[in-house]
Amino acid sequence: MENIENDDIKTEIVNLSATLNLPKGTEAFISDIHGNNDKYLNIIRSGAGNISRKVSELFNGRLTTLNQKRLVCLIYYPEEVLQENENIENKDDMQQWYMDTINSMVEVLKYVSNKYPREIVERALDRKYQGIAKELLFGDLQAEDKKAYYREMVKSLVNLKMSDDFIIVLCHAIQKLAIERIHILGDLYDRGSRPDLIIKHLNESWQNFDFEWGNHDVLWMGSLAGSKLCMLNLIRISARYHNLKLLKDAYDIDLTSMIKFATNRYVPLPNFEAKIGRNDLTDEQKNIDNCVQQAAAIMQFKLEGQAIKRRPEFKMDDQLLLDKLSLDKNSITINDKVYKIEHGCFQSVNPAKPYQITHSEQVVIIDLINQFTHSTKLNEHMWFMLDNGSMYLKHNGNLLFHGCVPVDEAGNLLKLKIDGQEYAGKDLFDYFEFILKDGMRHPTTGDCFNSDLIWYLWAGKISPLFGKDKMATFERYFINDPKLQEEHLNPFFKLCRKEQFADKMLKEFGLNGRGHIIVGHTPSSKVEPIMADKKVVLVNGMSEPKSDSKIGGYTLLFDSYGMRLETLRPFTSRKQSIAEMSDVVLDKQIIEHSSERKTIADTDYGRKIKEQIEKLSAQL
Repeated sequence: MENIENDDIKTEIVNLSATLNLPKGTEAFISDIHGNNDKYLNIIRSGAGNISRKVSELFNGRLTTLNQKRLVCLIYYPEEVLQENENIENKDDMQQWYMDTINSMVEVLKYVSNKYPREIVERALDRKYQGIAKELLFGDLQAEDKKAYYREMVKSLVNLKMSDDFIIVLCHAIQKLAIERIHILGDLYDRGSRPDLIIKHLNESWQNFDFEWGNHDVLWMGSLAGSKLCMLNLIRISARYHNLKLLKDAYDIDLTSMIKFATNRYVPLPNFEAKIGRNDLTDEQKNIDNCVQQAAAIMQFKLEGQAIKRRPEFKMDDQLLLDKLSLDKNSITINDKVYKIEHGCFQSVNPAKPYQITHSEQVVIIDLINQFTHSTKLNEHMWFMLDNGSMYLKHNGNLLFHGCVPVDEAGNLLKLKIDGQEYAGKDLFDYFEFILKDGMRHPTTGDCFNSDLIWYLWAGKISPLFGKDKMATFERYFINDPKLQEEHLNPFFKLCRKEQFADKMLKEFGLNGRGHIIVGHTPSSKVEPIMADKKVVLVNGMSEPKSDSKIGGYTLLFDSYGMRLETLRPFTSRKQSIAEMSDVVLDKQIIEHSSERKTIADTDYGRKIKEQIEKLSAQL
């Protein structure tokens, strides 16, 4: 019996030791998804451009460029592309297409899976077709004795009308194996209409991923924790982007009380028109979005004033603006200068008590925050974000986060003083993570310290996730003065150009100078994505490009040969991508390259395997 147990342990050690010598898996870093499910899938299904590169390497000289594009497009969107086969009338042509395509798919799958242990490849295959796929994938298709066997297997799939489903299974497996791990560096949520589908896809279809939370994610997590300020910001932004429907459809939150209140007390104003144009909306829908945005904004400004006064340690008195309105509310005095109010909507603001919530507003706020904290689906999705996320991540020698490490102009860490305790750098990130987790574990709809600090993460001067000196929401709505509307970036982004500063930040988080700082954020189009002699990389792969922009942002790949920053093609729609068979990647820049491939032994996962081998060896 003892010999059998020892044999099992030895077998496990052999398997683990062999795994250490496999090539390191490919990591993809993306950020600022902003709830846009189609753009997210366009990047993920393409392996951030990795699949087209693999197809080119595999079929160069065997398939024309056009046929390579067709194959790549099929791998990205098999369900849609396969529908086009209905146009093939000749039965023999149809059968030949399927046989050629399945054989090509098996080749691609073999190629992308050669760095994985067999068990991981098997997990990527749908159980329904796992047996057939394994035969084709792990068998020797060139063996003379088995050629007829494999040929008949493929032919039978076609004749039994199983080929479409089988191709889809192969495509999905290729997508999963092209990327070993996805890092989402903040702002999965924001203006996009279907962040819930992104959560669903990750939960049901992906193996390894992590979130580094962004300040837009915090609005949603904070709303679940009971922060009324987070909730009002969330509703205002949703209305600003015609996205209120998401709250009802995905999270079963009924906005009837807010809509009735808003449309009864406000009239549509030009400064509250939606930020995106849509032709499918009625005038009534546009007016509702406009008025809800106004109502949420005014409630938000009032509650912000209360929070700022409750928490003098936040040092945000410069954002107390309602008490600086003139009595007629047509002008405002800021720093001894009078500015005209453009299209004001301050009818519910009491000049004697400008930050006081009216009874009618209170009724609406209580109704909504109770719905947010009790939403079953929102609970499920926010806990998914919490369980799989963090304020920052140290992974394979690199530091990942969304935003910045708050510093002053000289590069000294800025300190947030709370209850006599100062927090800066790594300690600041750790403290905010503790507060966010504590707030979600102990939700309350009353005004409390956790709720205030979670809101501070959204817009505070020393918030790592915000990275600016102020949130100029009031000024952008009501004051026509570009200088007053400016939001200045934290000096972190300017200092990141210097290698010495990057080394200092890595050291602060316990990493050596060989690593990289990988930041997810949209600070400014003027900030270069690669800085500090390639030690700092800003990943902004999903932000909304301007209409005249020639690029659609950036994403980063880190594989066994090194790192490369991918410049993405602007994404319009899935339909257009399929029609044009356009690649995801426009250009690439090498960040780091090694002629000697990194193996799993060189990774964090490899270190865990080594520890496991040591424990098993001790049992022998």
